[in-house]
Amino acid sequence: MKKIIRKNIALWICACCMSMTMTVQAQDFQKVCAEKSKTSGIAVKGLDEWQFLKSELRHLSVGEFWGEKSAQTSMAANAAQKDPLTAIVNYHKTLENENVRLLLVPVPPKAVIYPDKLATGLSAKRYDNSLQKFYDVLRGKGVEVLDLTSDLLQARKNGSEPLYCLGDSHLSGEGCRVVAQQIASQLGIKGKEKYKRQDESIEMTGDLYKDTQHSAEKRKVYPVSGGKLKDAASPVVLMGDSHTLVYDIGGDLFCQNAGIASLLSSFIGMPVDVVGVRGSGATPARINLFRKSKADKKYLKEKKVIVWCFAAREFTEATAWNPNVPVK
Repeated sequence: MKKIIRKNIALWICACCMSMTMTVQAQDFQKVCAEKSKTSGIAVKGLDEWQFLKSELRHLSVGEFWGEKSAQTSMAANAAQKDPLTAIVNYHKTLENENVRLLLVPVPPKAVIYPDKLATGLSAKRYDNSLQKFYDVLRGKGVEVLDLTSDLLQARKNGSEPLYCLGDSHLSGEGCRVVAQQIASQLGIKGKEKYKRQDESIEMTGDLYKDTQHSAEKRKVYPVSGGKLKDAASPVVLMGDSHTLVYDIGGDLFCQNAGIASLLSSFIGMPVDVVGVRGSGATPARINLFRKSKADKKYLKEKKVIVWCFAAREFTEATAWNPNVPVK
């Protein structure tokens, strides 16, 4: 019995030490992000030609950011629209009243998946304690959250293709593939459409490279063909910021039919409805969905699930988290 007690005490001490070490490492990461975010311009130079978005690093530097703390951490000007927690929970309840499922899919900051590319002394471990805690708070209030961080870290470990572009603030084509696959798995929906995913390479100059002397980088993309990919009448809506548009609409977003939306269609076997915006996915995307619903009285009745996908930095960097956006 004494041996068992001593063993349990030893295990408890070991667990406490590991927890303290992880906390210290997370604090170090937070300090690095705070220091790096003081630079001028939008891009922060990392290691090995990696570039990071300044506002994303600021987000990672503030620690807990919801509830009363949002008054100090949020970039929103309106005091009533600073707290992402209230806005997200209210939106979930509003959709729930309409029998529509909400799946929240925050895209992890690049520095969370590639901390070792931000600064020396950081290893490829998980440092986003505040985000993990926030997701647990949301789940406790009934919100379905897909935390992609572990999946992306595992995909990084298993593959050689970067999951984010070195010189852009978005996921890479491979990152979009992983994210779409995880969303499809979470949704558990399977339609009858058959699509083909191809494997191509493109050259791209990202938004963080535009003010530098870097040349274009070559990245894999997976364009989808074989059927209708988008449909306003689809029961599945992909709503959010430019992560829902990149590699999908062409032009300065690089190519067509190879983004999260098209890849999601290929994985679930049906077209999706896309409500994407260039800019903040926090409030503008929800307003756009409301406008579609207001213009077509049948619109919301056709919906089964809304996948709300946007950069996690929006929790503090969005200009507004309106807590009272209607859906019809």
